[in-house]
Amino acid sequence: MKKRIWIAVFALLCVFGLLFTFLRPRAEKEIRVCALLNGSIQDRSYTQAQYEALAAACQKLGLDLAWFDKVPFDDSFPAMARRMIEDGYRVIVCDHYLYEPYLTELAAAYPHVYFLNASGTESAQNYASYLGRMYQARYLSGLVAGARTETGQIGYVLAFLTPETIRQLNAFTIGVRKTNPDAHVYVRRINDWNSAEKAASVTSMLLDAHNIDVLTLHVNAISPLRVADKRGVYTIGNNYDNRELFPDTYLTACVFQWEPFFEERLGECVRGQFTGRHYWEGLRSGLVALSPLTELVPDSTRRLVNAEMGRLMNGTFDVFFGSVTDIYGTVQVREHENLSDRELLYGMYWFVDGVIME
Repeated sequence: MKKRIWIAVFALLCVFGLLFTFLRPRAEKEIRVCALLNGSIQDRSYTQAQYEALAAACQKLGLDLAWFDKVPFDDSFPAMARRMIEDGYRVIVCDHYLYEPYLTELAAAYPHVYFLNASGTESAQNYASYLGRMYQARYLSGLVAGARTETGQIGYVLAFLTPETIRQLNAFTIGVRKTNPDAHVYVRRINDWNSAEKAASVTSMLLDAHNIDVLTLHVNAISPLRVADKRGVYTIGNNYDNRELFPDTYLTACVFQWEPFFEERLGECVRGQFTGRHYWEGLRSGLVALSPLTELVPDSTRRLVNAEMGRLMNGTFDVFFGSVTDIYGTVQVREHENLSDRELLYGMYWFVDGVIME
């Protein structure tokens, strides 16, 4: 009798085990991720940095990853995203703020799907936007540029004028002026993020017009680095460390380190613990960084960069801690005051002293 009871109990446990197998939440390997990216995953810049980090995080978590690059911002985007969702992809990852209007609508239409987007600022229950406080790394790179220049003329190739790009330009110039108070940053924009041809042309015009001996960029194309390298101009990279391509001119780069962030967010998706919010993290989180300084940077500059990085990391200082004056002599940040995150994210349409827009 007892034997029959134990057999019945065992059979029931087996049944419950099978039911649990079929009804349990999806396991890590069953969550499928799709990346819809605006640039090229071989751009050695913004898009490649995100793609490589996302691929590494998916591999670590055992998640399937599909990707498409050079995805436009037009009305074809939501249809493409819907196809991937209908094919069973539960996480959609994008990399540009111009996708955000589409993504917020998709998030409302597909509450069972998680959406992640770099450089946006909105959020919803199943939608998170994120970006790093790259202005902090830009400030550090400005220290390097100001210390390295001998002519006091520094070039800056810019994509568009937005609060994000102006914030980084201003932070860079504040750093330049800290190590070289008389230096100027000459800026030209290309009104494009990815065009190598436009970026190269604008770089040549900048170098022809001024006695520039250090150049940096806020575009995704790396052609400005190639142009500057051929002309013996020192360079500071953006998004991705390309030092091996330019051993004679490369000083450092302002880079994203996305992998830990992606691993954490995707882990939340797997566990059903995703939180829709806007992430804006800085040097302290590791999301942004200044790549190791090359041998072309003197030790005195290294010591200063390390000291300023320490202040940024421990929270005793931020780049726009006043007083900060604009190009017209107007005090934009009073002494001993700082800009709020809202002002940094949405309100920066002015240029610090030392910027020359062309």
